[in-house]
Amino acid sequence: MQLRMIDTHCHLEQNEFGPDLDEVVQEAKQKGIYCISSAITPNDWQRGLQIASDYDNVFASLGLDSMISKNMNHLLSIIEEKQNEIVAIGEIGLDHYRERDHAERRIQEANFRKGIELSRKLQLPIQIHSRSAGRKALEVLSEMGAQNVHMHAFDGKASLARGASTDMGYYFSIPTSVVRSPQKQKLVKAVNIERLLIETDSPVLAPEKGARNIPSNLPIVLQEVSRILRMDEEELRKIVLENTLRLYSRIAI
Repeated sequence: MQLRMIDTHCHLEQNEFGPDLDEVVQEAKQKGIYCISSAITPNDWQRGLQIASDYDNVFASLGLDSMISKNMNHLLSIIEEKQNEIVAIGEIGLDHYRERDHAERRIQEANFRKGIELSRKLQLPIQIHSRSAGRKALEVLSEMGAQNVHMHAFDGKASLARGASTDMGYYFSIPTSVVRSPQKQKLVKAVNIERLLIETDSPVLAPEKGARNIPSNLPIVLQEVSRILRMDEEELRKIVLENTLRLYSRIAI
């Protein structure tokens, strides 16, 4: 029987996969890998939905890059319209690394709150971007009573992840860059194992810095996490898959 894994966060609709998308998706399928692909620009939303329609191992999520503030209401209307074609909202959130202007950060937060509100209304999981804004993002999520929260590639302190995964039930996905990131290695040890997910964030966060990442690299995450936790790899795969299907209840594989 083929092993099954879910890349909980990637971006197959981006230009880096234009020439060889079919090869990339088929290679993942041969390895038993399913993908949640997050389209985060207005130009990519329809492409993301189309890719998910074309491939039975790809599921769509619609979100908005935190640096694009003017299209949030448009996104929300499309999510309402296409809610039966997606498995999640996101990624959305805060980016205090790229955005230093405080007025723009307030706009980011206002958009973030709108997305959380819609995820609660539609009862859809929400994928969170929180670059250099982990504490603030968690505060907003908690304040708004967010549910079914997926913190993607969290770059905050391990202690924050420990509390959010244990006390608030939030999920945290470990990316392929864990093989070269001490911060992500600490994150592995901090997250409640029942809230642990894995991702590639393809085409970025590859095992080798600067290389194009692909979903078929997902087993690298599993191997590294099992090494860090000193767990049997197959036992960990089953736990992570169970976690993923618990959160993403619309996925049937």
